[in-house]
Amino acid sequence: MAAVKEPIRLIPPSEIHGWKLSDAKGQEVPPKKIFDYMDGAGELYLAYKFHGLWVWTYHRDGDTSITVEAYEMGSPEEAFGVLSQDLDGENAKIGQESVYGVGLLRFWQGRWFFSILAGVETPQTRRAVLDLGRAFAAQISPEGERPELLSRLPSEGLAAHSIHYFHTQICLNSYYFFATENLLQLNEQTEAVMADYRFDSQSARILIVRYPSTLAAAKARAKFREVYLKGLTISPEPLQTAQIENGEWVGLRLDGKYLIVAFQSRVRDICQRLLKAVNLTKGGKQQ
Repeated sequence: MAAVKEPIRLIPPSEIHGWKLSDAKGQEVPPKKIFDYMDGAGELYLAYKFHGLWVWTYHRDGDTSITVEAYEMGSPEEAFGVLSQDLDGENAKIGQESVYGVGLLRFWQGRWFFSILAGVETPQTRRAVLDLGRAFAAQISPEGERPELLSRLPSEGLAAHSIHYFHTQICLNSYYFFATENLLQLNEQTEAVMADYRFDSQSARILIVRYPSTLAAAKARAKFREVYLKGLTISPEPLQTAQIENGEWVGLRLDGKYLIVAFQSRVRDICQRLLKAVNLTKGGKQQ
């Protein structure tokens, strides 16, 4: 992970296409106040090493307001992780990666994640929201790339908009619910990426978790097998598969510090295919 560098002092434009900035200082929200600012979503931001939030509001007479939220995260990887909560939408080509839809622009640049929202979408608010995004993105030099773990995902069949990068159980539960218990032993030291795959009429999902040690990875697999696959017939290693109660197949592959889970597939071969295709060789090509 990249270290946090010297603070970047963002300067909001005083006006954009007739929308005027209400207060140049805006509102500063430190980590301990994130729950006061937002109801229910604060924990997700803290899970991505959240450092602080700055909020500015723009008004234009007789029109809807526009709100800018600038989140400073611990690293570029974490900023991408926040955006990856939802990658579905129009690529606005702002920052290092962006998504736009229905008056809402979300993008990351360096270690910053931005959310810029117009209360009502019109051609005028769309132009203002996008130009505000460009104005803020221009103040930040790119400091990193997408998380390296994403390069482990097989490229064939990948639905790019479905990629999620995260660390903790609360994030996993927002994407897919295995159990209330933390079966995969996720925490701030683990890295995980999840994505959807489609092969003709068949689909599946894959989860890759990188643990701090081989022992931690082995313990996580043992816990997952003990609880989630309890009482099921599990095929032998290296690609362990089992059919769960709803008829879907689940596959496991343990390789050093990595635990790979293939799931939500009606076909066993799809699980095995995805497990084999995950690239764990540094610098190697995706399968």
